[in-house]
Amino acid sequence: MSTGASPRPDAADVFDHLRAEDGEHVGYMEMTADGGFVPYDLLWQRRGEPMDLDEAEAVLDGIGLRLLAEDWLLQEEAGWTRVRIREIDRDRVVVGRAIENMSAHVAKAIDLVGGIDVALPTDRLRLAGAAR
Repeated sequence: MSTGASPRPDAADVFDHLRAEDGEHVGYMEMTADGGFVPYDLLWQRRGEPMDLDEAEAVLDGIGLRLLAEDWLLQEEAGWTRVRIREIDRDRVVVGRAIENMSAHVAKAIDLVGGIDVALPTDRLRLAGAAR
């Protein structure tokens, strides 16, 4: 999974994708001039080239909300910090520093009140298990 920042497409060409089975918001679709659809996950990471709508929906449905349960690394001035996603909206993601060696994969953080706001799209986040 690439975690580099994708340029955000023109808002006029983008709509939210809601998973059909439960109505959960799982990403964004960009309509291209030639009638294709480009899927973007909730972090605005581009997930493929232009494709048919059904294919693009299947890509986002397959990703779903799993990125909320994964460990991430956030680039800060001092280096990479392990974080978990607490909240995502269209323009930002809020992460919390992760407590290491926890058995449950939930957004547990050292500071349970504070979080780090990161504007989207961003190239400051990457999956913890991904190669640099």
